[in-house]
Amino acid sequence: MAGVVGRLARTGLRKGLREGSRPWLYVGLAATAVRLGRRLLAERPETVYVTTLRPGETLEIRERPADS
Repeated sequence: MAGVVGRLARTGLRKGLREGSRPWLYVGLAATAVRLGRRLLAERPETVYVTTLRPGETLEIRERPADS
C-alpha cells in the first residue's frame, strides 16, 4: 500500500505542478499528506542502551532466546 501512495504522490505532484492539472495536484497533495501522517504517527523504536566507544574498544551484540 505504501508503494501505491508514494506513486500517487509523485505522479500527482508532477502532473499537477508541471502540467497544470488540478485534479492530479489534489491527488498528489492528499497522497503526500497521507505519507507525512504515517511518518508522524509511526511508533519510534525504543532505545535500550547507549554508550560511547573509545578507540580500540569493541561492542558485541548477542541475541538470547526468551525464557520459556
